[in-house]
Amino acid sequence: MVKRTLGDALKRGIALLNQNSIESAGTDARVLMCRVLGCDKLYLTVHRDDEISEKAENDFITLVKRRASDEPLGYILNHREFMSLDFYVDKNVLIPRPDTEILVEKVISFFDGKSPVITDMCTGSGAVAVSLAKYLPGSEVTGIDISPEAVKIAELNAERNGVADRCSFLVHDVREVYNSKADAVVSNPPYIPTADICTLSETVKDYEPLLALDGGGDGLDFYRVIIENSHFSLKRGGLLAFEVGCNLAQDVCSIMENGFSDIGVLSDLAGIERVVYGILK
Repeated sequence: MVKRTLGDALKRGIALLNQNSIESAGTDARVLMCRVLGCDKLYLTVHRDDEISEKAENDFITLVKRRASDEPLGYILNHREFMSLDFYVDKNVLIPRPDTEILVEKVISFFDGKSPVITDMCTGSGAVAVSLAKYLPGSEVTGIDISPEAVKIAELNAERNGVADRCSFLVHDVREVYNSKADAVVSNPPYIPTADICTLSETVKDYEPLLALDGGGDGLDFYRVIIENSHFSLKRGGLLAFEVGCNLAQDVCSIMENGFSDIGVLSDLAGIERVVYGILK
């Protein structure tokens, strides 16, 4: 019998991913092998000529086939790092993106040294809410979402990151008034125009929840209603901060002009206007 090595299995997995046009084939295959073996990437290099068990190889190829079908790596691993924290994710929540860290960093810098009360609307996995609670000691953060499944995941992530005592979550439709009078309202709402969803990559449109993507005809539905209801949810002088979709920043600024001052925009590393914020008059 020919010995099957770890390196052989990796080559097989990478070839399968390449056949299915997965751009990050090499990286993804190594990450999946690390999950199966419970090791780090250095181990794969040092032990590439070691024999791999039939079970381990089969488990690896099972995960590779899931990735080859465009299932996001985050859902396969049930893990995503965000703000250097560990988050559980599955098909019930949007996978946190690095660009959203810009929103979190803005709020943290705004309240540096303070202990604000914050509401995170459309909380999803709780990535924003949990990160704010973690990096603003003494803060009280409430995350709200229409999805009961998302709220359960957010609660799990608060426990996982040690902030469950200052981070609470509830099921609520943000299109309805929410009375809180917080020091800040933050949101990464659905912002993909309905007609554009069919143009998204299969990794997104076939796996991530439509509820977290569809922002209505022009992508602005949730911004309009959150801004309109802000006098119920936000203290006067409080901060409202959004993540915004590509080419939506100036539209969101225009909606905020009637009721907010000090409106500003932050761009991501690609130069795309990604965050809009302002102060309730």
